Amino acid sequence: MKISCFVALTLVMAGCGNADYQKTKSGLLYKIHRKGQNKKVLPGQFVKLHYRAMIGDSVLIDTYQRIPAYGQYDTSTKNVHDFVDFLGEMNIGDSVVFIRNVDTMQKRGYLMYNESFKQGGTIKGYITVLGAFRTQEALMKDQEQESAKEKVREIAAMEQFLKEKNVTGYVKTPGGVFIKLHSQGAGVKVDSGMLVSVNYTGALKNGTKFDSNVDSAFGHPSAFEFVAKGNGVIPGWDEAIVYLNKGAKATLYIPAMLAYGPNAQGEKLPAFSDLVFDIEVMDVRPNMPKPAGPAADPHGH
Repeated sequence: MKISCFVALTLVMAGCGNADYQKTKSGLLYKIHRKGQNKKVLPGQFVKLHYRAMIGDSVLIDTYQRIPAYGQYDTSTKNVHDFVDFLGEMNIGDSVVFIRNVDTMQKRGYLMYNESFKQGGTIKGYITVLGAFRTQEALMKDQEQESAKEKVREIAAMEQFLKEKNVTGYVKTPGGVFIKLHSQGAGVKVDSGMLVSVNYTGALKNGTKFDSNVDSAFGHPSAFEFVAKGNGVIPGWDEAIVYLNKGAKATLYIPAMLAYGPNAQGEKLPAFSDLVFDIEVMDVRPNMPKPAGPAADPHGH
């Protein structure tokens, strides 16, 4: 992923001043705060950074308390009206405030005017360069370490949430899913590779529903089928489902890194959403492979 992809997440902030700012050829304003160790970000390096974007006083995205963003510094894209235009001037450890012009972005086809991206508006972002890596392998190792730290934070936060909500008697799986069992069920126990049918309702921790197959408002009333431990669902479901039997009813409390992590799923599921699922196991049965069809004729006859 090119580092310029991160900037698509920014949103409008009107009325930003430009005192002491430098300007790129495309008109982007930026102001670097020198705190680094005189180690420049070099072309081709993989960069680790924190990033924040706001609309007015509202924070729309903020990695400063989450997993940093990663990407490759690609100097072949210049004069593109984003922070890659001045990244080469920054040292590792430096921070920057930058302001983009909505009209310029609209003319270049980066966005369309709407209630957020208003004509004459500006976009404000904040970046801190945390590190740089020569190889993708080094980047991936660092990313794995940061993901592990984030998961630990989320599990601790979920435990605090359950305490505040007076939820007791739950089971905590080794991976960090919290299962509140309402009834165990008397049927077959779920095991790896078995085909499971469930009814479910998913919500955020604030109670806002985002999906359900028992609520007609979501328009898909059929039971949901998946293979247990088959990687066909979010990791939190695979982690929890083998604790249940046919007929079981339970609530699953799933930290974000065991759901969709930093990846937003439309407007209903922002990045780093912890999820709560009420589920009922409707059926558990062997996953019988489908009969193979006629063998294809390699000669096309």
